[in-house]
Amino acid sequence: MKLISAYFAILLISLALPNVLHAQYNHSYTAPDNEIYAGEGIVTLEELKGWAGPGGLSGFVSAPSAITGAAFITYRRFITRRLALGFTAGIDNESGDLSYGNPEQNATGLEGTTGHYNVHSYTLAAEALFAYVKKGRFMFYGYGGAGATIFKDDYTLYYGNGTPVTLPSNPYTYNHTYFNCQISPIGIRFGGNVAGYIEMGFGYKGLICAGLSARF
Repeated sequence: MKLISAYFAILLISLALPNVLHAQYNHSYTAPDNEIYAGEGIVTLEELKGWAGPGGLSGFVSAPSAITGAAFITYRRFITRRLALGFTAGIDNESGDLSYGNPEQNATGLEGTTGHYNVHSYTLAAEALFAYVKKGRFMFYGYGGAGATIFKDDYTLYYGNGTPVTLPSNPYTYNHTYFNCQISPIGIRFGGNVAGYIEMGFGYKGLICAGLSARF
């Protein structure tokens, strides 16, 4: 994931560098119409789904042992001074443990087993942004998005002694696709053709999403 983030950052800088050099010789700054955002979100809707239980296994899932965060790249184009339309694509990963230690909740005969799960989700969505304030190198904005997420969950079950449980499919893969959305009423971008940004909301990009942005 760090390699992907580094690649996005290099891509943003290479796209924006010609405009950055040109803007250095201009006393006033006029924002271009195209923007690219590369960032990472935390506490996404997909991570919350993982905590609730992969593949409907709620009640048998521990707190995730590893969450990489959701990496997103977003393109937007301003069609008016304040309104921009675009799309976003991202990936989110999570892993954790399963525990079948409560016979009262388990009628499958697998009492005492443990396991491990890995969750991968891939999101593609359209977005619309509205700039409340857009002045020079500062932009205060909000946006919403809607699209689809492919949710893939792999989990493996073990007996207490570490022996894999004998099942028709172990490890088991659970896949489904569903509608997803993001509502972020608060976003701040500060900088010229290359800038930093932070957004706060709820959905596929999480409660907080931050990173780098380029205009061209």
